[in-house]
Order: sequence, then structure tokens, then C-alpha cells
Amino acid sequence: MSKQVGRFELIRELGRGAQSVVYLARDPQLQRQVAIKTLHFAPSDPQQKQQLLAEARIVSQLRHPSIVPIFEAAEEQGDLYLVFQHVPGRNLAEHLQLSGRLPAEKAIAIMQAILDAVAHAHAAGIIHRDLKPSNILIDDDGVPRVMDFGIASRAEGLASDGAPLSGTPAYMAPEYIAQRTSNERTDVFSAGLVFYELLSGQRAVPGSNIDEVMKRITSTDITLPAELNSALDERLVALLYRALARDPEGRYATAAQMRAALDDYLAPETPVAGVEARQSTIEFLLRRMRHKSDFPALSESVGAINRITSSENQNLAELSNTILKDFSLTNKILRMVNSVHYRQAGGGNISTVSRAIVVLGLDAVRSIAITVMLFEHLQNKDNSNQLKEEFLRAHLAGVLARDIGGKSMARGDIEQAFICSLFHNLGRLLSQYYFPDESAEIRRLAQQKDCSDDLAAQQVLGLSFEDLGVGIAQSWGFPRLIINSMRKLPPGSVRRPANMDDRLRVLAALSNDLCSLVADAGVEQQAKELRRIVARFGEVIDVDEQDLQRTLRKSFEQVSQFAGVLRLNLQQTNFGKQSRAWGGAAGGRALAADLPTQEDGLAGTVLSDVAADGLAGDEAAADGARSTAAAAPLSSEVILMAGIQDVSNALISDFKLNDVLRIILETIYRAKGFKNVILCVRDGRSNAMLGRFGFGPEAPEIAKRFRFSLVFSADIFHAALANGADILISDTRDAKIAPRIPAWFRRAVTAETFVVFPLCVRGNAVAMIYADRQRAGEIVIAKAELSLLRTLRNQAVLAIKQSI
Repeated sequence: MSKQVGRFELIRELGRGAQSVVYLARDPQLQRQVAIKTLHFAPSDPQQKQQLLAEARIVSQLRHPSIVPIFEAAEEQGDLYLVFQHVPGRNLAEHLQLSGRLPAEKAIAIMQAILDAVAHAHAAGIIHRDLKPSNILIDDDGVPRVMDFGIASRAEGLASDGAPLSGTPAYMAPEYIAQRTSNERTDVFSAGLVFYELLSGQRAVPGSNIDEVMKRITSTDITLPAELNSALDERLVALLYRALARDPEGRYATAAQMRAALDDYLAPETPVAGVEARQSTIEFLLRRMRHKSDFPALSESVGAINRITSSENQNLAELSNTILKDFSLTNKILRMVNSVHYRQAGGGNISTVSRAIVVLGLDAVRSIAITVMLFEHLQNKDNSNQLKEEFLRAHLAGVLARDIGGKSMARGDIEQAFICSLFHNLGRLLSQYYFPDESAEIRRLAQQKDCSDDLAAQQVLGLSFEDLGVGIAQSWGFPRLIINSMRKLPPGSVRRPANMDDRLRVLAALSNDLCSLVADAGVEQQAKELRRIVARFGEVIDVDEQDLQRTLRKSFEQVSQFAGVLRLNLQQTNFGKQSRAWGGAAGGRALAADLPTQEDGLAGTVLSDVAADGLAGDEAAADGARSTAAAAPLSSEVILMAGIQDVSNALISDFKLNDVLRIILETIYRAKGFKNVILCVRDGRSNAMLGRFGFGPEAPEIAKRFRFSLVFSADIFHAALANGADILISDTRDAKIAPRIPAWFRRAVTAETFVVFPLCVRGNAVAMIYADRQRAGEIVIAKAELSLLRTLRNQAVLAIKQSI
């Protein structure tokens, strides 16, 4: 290595990349230390060098406290070199390696400085093109300093069209990879990736294979890990996801807007003048909605279900666990999947959420769960009549889309069509709940001025129902294709969709147009309006007026079944009256004969509140509890029997072992109101019993802590496994029991009572089921229940034998 570059004396190397090296150097003329970055391109391109020198001269004019200035730019022995101010300290990538993820407040402070620097450069017409942690220095005072503006490093490889890509693949925007578009929004996307790293402590798009990294950026929405997503404020997560929107139009238009949004987050009650008007209004309305205590709960639940179903590793147990946290939701979902529609679709006789997911799929159960949650959220409010009308209208739209699209779509796509159409008018639905006075004014204004609801909403709320719905859907983590379907189609004839995203958008528009026809058109207008819809969508759907009328009548029946599950009397709604005008649902009656009742074991009760039934193995205690058991509902026994039937149905089909075991664990969890139920499996290599999965608020964490050697030790677990004996420990603190509770267990859980069911094959324990409650004495099992629990245990053994 030469000791000198130009007049600068090299001291030592600071770092290097694929085509650049950075040195600490001394300027003998000005007697100061500087940083020199040498750039070597192979093959050499004189035009490229001149372009970079011209960019460097422009960048050297930037003056901002968060920008590392360029002092000089020149050429030495055929290679370019750039002279920067030397900033003592580490770059942000090194800083994050040492510190890990940062607290939200500190991450925001760093991002504010970065965005100020980027916005300053944008104002001068300069796009960074390679914003990443290693190009952000943290000086000795903790101040972020951005470097390398406009000086793009070259990726190792070419794009599909042969044109070179400038920048670092893991920090490129989707439109730049696909179309070479480079503007302020591409820098915003890169800033979002840096913000992701600050909040999570890890790269958003990991990997060393450039093609795979770029494919992920262009084809997959970037989301935080589930545990971090739920830990952060949903407003901050929504802000991050907006910066990372794959569609540039969904992003902040400028770095200044993203900076203003961060300011608004830190001071939520203070309007920020710099925020784009529409976004400012959405955030203002979201703040108003959060003042009602149920909106955050709804947002968290919907967001959690969306994160699970959109995950690359879709997790049956995680979705089941999320739903099982709400007993009311669980029971309504089970009643729904046993209704006529889902029996025809392959369901029926389903008593566990796990089995429902196996039979119907994650998307179908998501559709049901979110629909039920939305209704539960809206009912019994001051303006409940209007809310019910809006909800029934939205639900009909989803059913229509599912029926119309069902002829040509896969099952997962059909459920996407249902959700897209259900939420097409989300803004109007939630406006009616959170802003009833404004919604009444919107209806009055639309009628008075003979204009659309969206135009009236624009005047009253400051934005359209469509924009409000999109903003809320983004905060709930709905995937891009659903959010895209919430956008209205342009007037006139609808063109045939080019891809699935467009098809879902068209289906949502068509089904909601049909709902408007049902809700608003008089008898004398029905035929005319139906012809208009057929003409508008004629190139998209291969149906005539009679086909649509038959579809409407079929959909009315399905909505009627749904209303029956929710105990909603359609005869008292305008929707029911309008459906009768179309010959649907025979007056909107609920098809009660087709719905399971509490006696079927699917309505259930809050099992954790059921009185104790007795104690297995203790005749005196059992006898003393029989009067209580006789007076209490037999919900636990009924649920156990229904679960046994569920497992039997699964065993005679082409089952997956883990699915059957999850159904068994869920049945045990629901029937006896356990806090946690865990499956442990023997690991032959380590000769240890390892926790695998389970149900309960702490189940995932506890499963990880369950690990003990199978070398015999005089404790409760080894006694149960060695003898194949079911053991119930009523109180882990009991003087006779305490010495036999192993230390690893006391470290793993705080439960004071638990039960163990060994799973033995040919006399050897291959697995075990563990279930607990928090307080001593809370687990009591009657003889009939014990027999049913052992039947479930034996079914688990049978499933294991069949899988060996």
C-alpha cells in the first residue's frame, strides 16, 4: 500500500468494502486528520468517474450538522478518492452490534437527525442512494452524522436487464430494484430499513445471496418479529410500516414528512404543520379513536391474527392460542364452523379451534375470527341500529365475493376475497362507531348536495371514508393486497384484472356495489340497477342478471346463518326487510335448527369459573364434591367427549401427528380451564424430555424451559414416566411432596398444582402431557373426567404409533 494519496499521508486503514477502502490520513497543509475513501472500479469507466466527481462537487456544498462534509475529490493512479472530515467514533452498524436494539425514544432521536440530514440533501436535489448503518457515523458526542451522499457504491452483480445497480442490495427500495427508479421515496424506504434496525437490533432483510435479498424486498412486506411488534406502540409500528411500504405511493413522500410524523408521535396531542394533510387527519382521527378503550384492544387482536396468518411460518398453535384467550370468541367461532355453510365446505362436527384450522385453513379461520371480533366490538353501542346495518352490509359483501370468486379461486384466495370485501368500506363502518355525529352530518350533506358519501366525508372529516379505512387497515397490519382492494375503482367499464391483487380489488368493488343495490334501491329500481352493474363489470364476470340474483339469494341465507350465531334478529333490521324484497332468507330468520346449542358442547362457559368436580384417586374428596358436580353444567365432560370425536375424525383421515396432538392439548386446555398445557417429547440423542408446544399465556416460554434428563431421579416426573402413571400434584409446597419437585421445574414455572399424563409405547415413555393451574388445590378431576382425559391420552399414543 502506498503511504500517500495525493498530498495526504495515510495513517491506517479504517474499513473496507467490495470496491472501496477508507483510511485515516493527515493533511500536511492544514495540519488536520481526515478520512479518505478510495474507489476502485473494474473495469475502469472514465464517464462514471466524471459523473461521481461532479456529484462529489455538489455534495461538498452541503452544510448541515448531521452530514459529514466532503473536503476534496480527485483521482490518483486511475482510482477516485474522496476526502471527508474525520469523525472519531463508530459507525451505526458497529454501534448496534455492541448495544443491540435501542429503546424507542433513543432510536427516534437518531432517526430524527438522520432524516434532517437526508431532507437537507433532498432540498438541494441530492438523493443519497446508499443510506445504511455503515454510512452513518456516531461521533464521540453521540451525534449521528450521515456520509456518502450521492456517492453510490456498486453492487456485486447486475440486474436482470444488465444495468448496474447502485447501492447495497439489503437497503434498496423495491422500485429501484425492479425499475431503477431513484428519488426521495427510495431514500425514505432506506431510512425505514435503518429505523427497523434501530428498533430491532437486526437487519430487516438478512442474507448474503444478493438475488435472494432483492427478491425478498420486491415480493414480501417487511414486518417486525411478532414479539417485538406487540411490544412496541402500534402507532410507532404503523409509522415504520408506512416508511417500508413496497408501493412508493404508500410511503412518506419526503424525509421531511417522515421526520414530522416522528415529531407527531412524540407529541401526539400537538398537530404538526409539516405533515401531509391527509396523513395528519388520519393520525388525528386515530388518536380520537384510541381514547375509546376498546379500540386498542381490537387493534391488538386484529393485528395479532394478521401477523400470524401473514407469517412465512404460519403457526397453527399460535393462531389457536390467540383465539383461545377469548372464550366468547372461541365459542362463536366453533358455532360458526359447524353451521350449514362450513359443513358443506368440509367442516362440521368440529369442537376445537385447532381442528377448525386443520380442516378449513388459516385464512378461513382468520376470516371468521376477525368478522366476529368486529361485530362484538360494534354491538350494544348508543347507535347500535345503524352500526348493525353497516356491519350486515359489510358481511354480505364478503359473502358475495366468496361466492362469486369461488368458481375460479383456490380456498386461500377465496378467504382473501372475503376479507377484502368485508373491509372495503371499513372507514365508513368505524366512522359510524367512533364519530356518530359526524357520520350523521355526512349522510345529511350527501343527501342535501346529492354527492357521494366519500365527498361528503372529505368535507366533514377532512378525508374520505376510503382514506380513513386504508389508514386504519395499515395500522392493523393487513397485507398490501387487502389494503389495495379498499381503493375504489375508477368510473366506467371495469377492465379484466391483470393479477390476483387486481382481481381481489375488482371482487371487492363488485360485491360492495351489489350491497349498495340491496340496501338502497327500491323495488322498482332493482332491475335497472342490476343491469347497470352487469354492464359495468361485464368484461370481468361471466354472469347475467339471473345468475347474480341467485347469488344474492344464496348469500342472504349465509348471512342469516351468521346472524343466528351472533343472536342478531334480522327481522328488526332494514337489511332483513331489503333482503325479503329480493326473496332472500325468508324474512331474515336465523336458521336455528342448523346451529349447535350449548347442549352440543360448543357454546360452553368460562371454564376457569366452573366449580370443582372432585379429585381423581381420592374417593373421599370426590364424594364430597359430587353435589357440586351435579349442580354445575357438564361442560367439561361434553367438551372432552367432543374433542375425542374430533381426534377420532382426524385419525381416520390423512393426519399430521402435530395437528392431532394440538387438538388433544387444546381439548384438555379448554375442558378444565388449565393455565398452561404443554406437550413434552423424548429426545433420543440427549436422552432427555423436551418441551415442544402447548396452550396458555405462558406456554411458548414454559415449553422452552421444560428440559430434563431421563436418567432416573427420585422425583415426581421420573416416577410418572417410569411407571406410566398419571399423577396429580395438588400442592407443590406440601411437606411430603416438596422434596420430590425437581429444581429445574421450580425455575421453569410458578404453578402450585399440576397434572402429568405419560404417553408410553411398549412400556417406554415417549412423551408426556403436562397441565397446570396457578394456585394449590385448583385442579380437581372427577372420575368421569379422568376416564375421558385418559382416552385422549390413549388417542395421542395411537397417533404416535401410527406415525412411527
